[in-house]
Amino acid sequence: MPGKPCPRVQLGFRAVAAALAAVAALVLASCSSGPTTPQAATTTTHHGGAAPTSTTTTTTATPASTLPPVSTTGPLQPGSPIPLPFSADRVTAVESPDGAVFAAAQDPTSPSPSVAWVVDANGPAAIAEHVPTGIAALAADGTNFYVATYSTVYAYNRTSGNQDGQWNMPAVNAANSSNNDLVALAAAGGGVLVSVTQGNVVSVYRIDPASSAGPRLLVHGLGDAIGSDGSIYYESAGHQLSVRRPDGSVATGPALAATPNGLGGGVQYIDVVAGGAVWVSEPAGQGLDAAFTTYDATTLRLIGTYSGTVTSSVVDSAAGPLVLEPAGANAACPSAAQTPTSCVFRIDQHGAVGDAVGVGSAVVLIGPGPAVIVSDTSTGQFDLVRLS
Repeated sequence: MPGKPCPRVQLGFRAVAAALAAVAALVLASCSSGPTTPQAATTTTHHGGAAPTSTTTTTTATPASTLPPVSTTGPLQPGSPIPLPFSADRVTAVESPDGAVFAAAQDPTSPSPSVAWVVDANGPAAIAEHVPTGIAALAADGTNFYVATYSTVYAYNRTSGNQDGQWNMPAVNAANSSNNDLVALAAAGGGVLVSVTQGNVVSVYRIDPASSAGPRLLVHGLGDAIGSDGSIYYESAGHQLSVRRPDGSVATGPALAATPNGLGGGVQYIDVVAGGAVWVSEPAGQGLDAAFTTYDATTLRLIGTYSGTVTSSVVDSAAGPLVLEPAGANAACPSAAQTPTSCVFRIDQHGAVGDAVGVGSAVVLIGPGPAVIVSDTSTGQFDLVRLS
């Protein structure tokens, strides 16, 4: 499942570190230090001039996707690799509703300027924005591209490329942390939701893109996952699965496991919302084994449980829920040297998988496209591979 946290001490509160957030301090009028890039045929976000001081957002319709329709049955087909001209230890990436993919090196403690890239349709990668420090996470909707650093959230208009919003980040304490996923960002329900992990507690804030008001706290919890409608699923203080709906109503469901076994197991983590279900993981505490439980996203009732590995990564997509698995985790994706090093499977709410497709050394699976970011061993950089 995505965003696996490092083992944590149970202190009455737990949090899942999420990694989908993004960054920047100001738009640079020119960035000669940034990588040279080819121009995309039709960029939906591009680097513009100096950022305006106004935080008023102009609402525009979501650009129409020019991508081919995605199959909802049978194995997905990988497209041609699209080079992403950067190298990094970790990657953060997000896909907008119309299929534009934004990607960047995830290095939020870096004081150096960073570059976020965009791929529209199947065109070449182009520079989306230059940012003055390391990027934590990214998000995008039909109007804006959002970047979060550990200090600031920025909104860039996807038509003009100009900055049209800026908000101070809630405090992030990166001291003694080996996990970059302390900040997550999601554009959902007409707002931007910012998740910040501090110790075992996650706080979820909402930003109104049309307002200069700072982030508004919505939820304190023990891990969270954001639905496409802006619903926030989280573990409440009583170790129960709870949800805060966009209208502010809160519902509480079944209890989650919260009994550490001393080996890192016995505690459940809320991972993702996909295919109408909330996916919750429970690492075994040794090795890579884990149990997964799914709950109905509307009623919060238990759907089922199944076994897997902590390296599984489930994503919602136009093709239905998909899972990225390393080779060897499933017999349909063998680990022999001549076979792919990872595969994407269809997965249902009970954990049944099928229709494997090899995707090379994929490091990130994203939707709704869907697509994978693949480590390109020939260049030491990355490729975007769309699936249809």
